[in-house]
Amino acid sequence: MTLAIGGVSTPAMAVSIPVEAAPEGIHQGAAVPGIAPQGIDDTAVYLDEDGKVLPTGNPTNVDSETTVAAACTPESGRDNPHRSATGVAVSGHGWWGKGNCTKDRAKVYNCLYEWYTDNTWRRKACSETETLKPGTGGSSYRTAARHDCTNTSAASWRNHVDVDVIDQSDTGERPYRQAEVACQVF
Repeated sequence: MTLAIGGVSTPAMAVSIPVEAAPEGIHQGAAVPGIAPQGIDDTAVYLDEDGKVLPTGNPTNVDSETTVAAACTPESGRDNPHRSATGVAVSGHGWWGKGNCTKDRAKVYNCLYEWYTDNTWRRKACSETETLKPGTGGSSYRTAARHDCTNTSAASWRNHVDVDVIDQSDTGERPYRQAEVACQVF
């Protein structure tokens, strides 16, 4: 299962970086991590680790309005992407609350995406999928995605979380939190 949120691709403003400032293997004019401009939610494209476009939207596993009405809505917990306390890395966590669901276990995972100057969100890390009880994000009730930084220049990051309640139909939201973090990953 892939975690994907995004929209239709549109041209983005190119940003050139001086060759001497680029990490080894990155050429002048290439897309690089940066701060996402306001209003890109509907135009940015999501890419996986191999550069392939991820499906867009918030898919659900339901086939009809009747089933949608019967589906429960879990609370998808997530924190802002942030520098890890354990080193020079970006980190994000995911957890869940029962919402109006009656079951007490869910499969949860979260993924970190970094914004690039070609108007793409590139997936850099995903947690393992964990079977969790509902909780408030304490370490035993959450997932963790983490990636070491190439440098400590600022970039926009998103932490998306996916919650699938076990043995109960649920809605398919994949919400995120976005923050600027002093971490770039090339």
